Parts: sequence; C-alpha cells; structure tokens
Amino acid sequence: MKRLFIAIVGLGFMISCKTTQNASTAQVKEQKPIEEQFVEANIWKLTSFDGQLPDAAGFSQKTPQLVINMAENKAGGNSGCNSFGGEVVVEGNTITFDKIFSTKMYCDGVPEIEFFQMLQQQLNFKLDNNELQLIKDGKVLMEFKLKE
Repeated sequence: MKRLFIAIVGLGFMISCKTTQNASTAQVKEQKPIEEQFVEANIWKLTSFDGQLPDAAGFSQKTPQLVINMAENKAGGNSGCNSFGGEVVVEGNTITFDKIFSTKMYCDGVPEIEFFQMLQQQLNFKLDNNELQLIKDGKVLMEFKLKE
C-alpha cells in the first residue's frame, strides 16, 4: 500500500513537472527576437497593396505570396503572375530583399513591376498576430497574413 501511494505521488509530480515545462517552452517561443520568427519557411498571403485589397489593386488572377526563410537567408513566392526568389536580410525591424529573380510569363493588368519595386526597397516591418506589414517612411506598402 505504501509503495502504491509513493508511485501515485511520484506520477503526479512528474506530470506537474511536464506541464510546467510545456508552459515554459510556450513562453520562450513568444519571447524570441522578431527576426527569429522567420526561421521556418512561412507563407504570407497579400491582404493589402498600397492601401487596396489585392483584387482592387489588379491582382485578380492570383494573390501574391511571400515566403521568408531566415535559416537560409532566402525569400521567394509569387508576384500575382510570376514565381520569384532571392535573398533576404533582417536586422532589427528592417527587412531587405535582394538579388530578386523571377520567371517571365506575361500577365495582363497585374501590377507586378510595382510589386517588385516596393519589395526591393529597404523596408521596415511590423509583425503582429500573424500579420506582416512592410513599411517605407511610415507608410504601409503591403500587408500579408500568415497562410494556414
């Protein structure tokens, strides 16, 4: 009987330690530096382009997507017409996309040139609640939502 009591108390103690460890791990994930939140290749779907919804801005064929993988310093995605890739550097709240290359399909009416021009500037970014804003001189140029 005494052994059973000790076994039950020990099991309860181990379960409570595991729960505490999981809670601590969750807190650590929330406290990571912002550039570390791009470690995995995340897919971000465009929700706003120069203050307009994607369809209104001319992305009626396909909604642009952005993939950021800081583990490899790579970025890529789709511009609403063509696939693209390149390099990315994140320092503090600044993000820079560099050496961007893309496929060359023709898509009528898609503001692809403007998309790439905005993307290739040194931008500030804000990441909050699975939403990514790319900002230049205090103006939000593009907004993305993490694709689930």
